[in-house]
Amino acid sequence: MNEHLRRSSAHVFVDDINAPAVSPDDMHHLSRVLRLRDGETVSASNGRGAWRECTWRAGSLSPAGDVHTEPEPSPRLAVAIVPVKGDRTDDAVERLVETGIDEVIVLAPTDHSVVRRDAQRGAAGVERLGRVARAAAMQSRRVWLPVVTGPVGLDEVLSRDGAALAEPGADGSLAGVTTLVIGPEGGFSAAETARARRTVGLGGTVLRAGTAAVAGAALMVAHRRR
Repeated sequence: MNEHLRRSSAHVFVDDINAPAVSPDDMHHLSRVLRLRDGETVSASNGRGAWRECTWRAGSLSPAGDVHTEPEPSPRLAVAIVPVKGDRTDDAVERLVETGIDEVIVLAPTDHSVVRRDAQRGAAGVERLGRVARAAAMQSRRVWLPVVTGPVGLDEVLSRDGAALAEPGADGSLAGVTTLVIGPEGGFSAAETARARRTVGLGGTVLRAGTAAVAGAALMVAHRRR
């Protein structure tokens, strides 16, 4: 990560990198939550790899440095998850983004899903998780904005090139895996597992869904860095 990004007092996403203007929600976060003082440095990104340093003054941003462009992560990495009870899905999305995942796929209900929503509520949940991902990307100083998609059926996700289903006790490493599919707390059914072209294990213990997602994400990012 660029040193200037790491040392900025805050990081935001803007529509126009040449005329950076923060949204009302980000304005509240910078001024009321972080309590930035005039003169502090804020990095601003368009979410598509371009970013620049800005100066925070009187509640607005003024460009204070050249525009830099970072290449898109390659290959793009995705993790598919099944929503779980409470706010643990939010926590999982936040940690996946901070770990370096580029796309979080919300799976439609599977055989053992505990949380089941109709289409309208499911779409609203995905939109909310998108806001969680955006906030996590700001916190972790990412310049390519991760996306949250879904709800998507299991078979559609498994048909992707590089997709693998996480299954306790399975052999095989995550080398070459670009989409990791994590089951609900009760795991996938035997019929669902049988439809996967590839299964991978995440260690010798049975993990909670959120823990499995983050553990798998860390392994995928490590393979990409190699």
